[in-house]
Amino acid sequence: MSRVLRYLSRCSAYLIALLLAAVWIIGALDTFSRPLLDLGRPHVGDVLISLAGALAIPPHAVFTLAKLLAGLKFMVGAFLLAALIGAVWDKARGRGCDDATLDVALFIAGLASVAAALPGLGHGGDLLVAPIGELMLCLIASGLAIYGRGYLVRDEHPRPVRPAFGYAKIR
Repeated sequence: MSRVLRYLSRCSAYLIALLLAAVWIIGALDTFSRPLLDLGRPHVGDVLISLAGALAIPPHAVFTLAKLLAGLKFMVGAFLLAALIGAVWDKARGRGCDDATLDVALFIAGLASVAAALPGLGHGGDLLVAPIGELMLCLIASGLAIYGRGYLVRDEHPRPVRPAFGYAKIR
C-alpha cells in the first residue's frame, strides 16, 4: 500500500506542477494581450510605477520593466513545464528521476508567487487570493514529491568497492 501511495503522491505532485505551469503561462499570455501589460491593471500598475520610482528607473523605461515582468511570468511557467517534460522523458527512457528539477521549479514558482503578492500587501483584498493559492499549491506539490521519493536528500555515500586482487602483498 505504501508503494502505491508513494507513486500516487509523485504523480499528484507532477499534476500540480502542470496546473501551476498552465496558470503562469496563461497569466503571462493574458498580460501580453493587454496594450499596457500590467501597468493598466488597477493597483498593480500603481505598485509597478512606485517600484520603478524606488529603483530610480526613468519614466520611459517603466514599460520595459512591465515587459520584463511579463516575460518572467512566462519563464516561470516554461520552467515548470520543462521539469514535467524532463521527468516524463527520463521515465520513458527507463532512467530514474530524483525530482531535483521539480524541486527547483517549485521553489522558483514559490518565490515568484511571493513577489506577485506584493501588490496585495499594499492594497489587500482580492490581490492576495491568487498568489497565496499558488504558494499553497507549490508547498503541497513539494510535500507530495518528498513523500513520493521517500527521502528529502539522497545519501551521497560512495558505493563500497572491492579492492583489486593482490592489493596487500607481504614483502
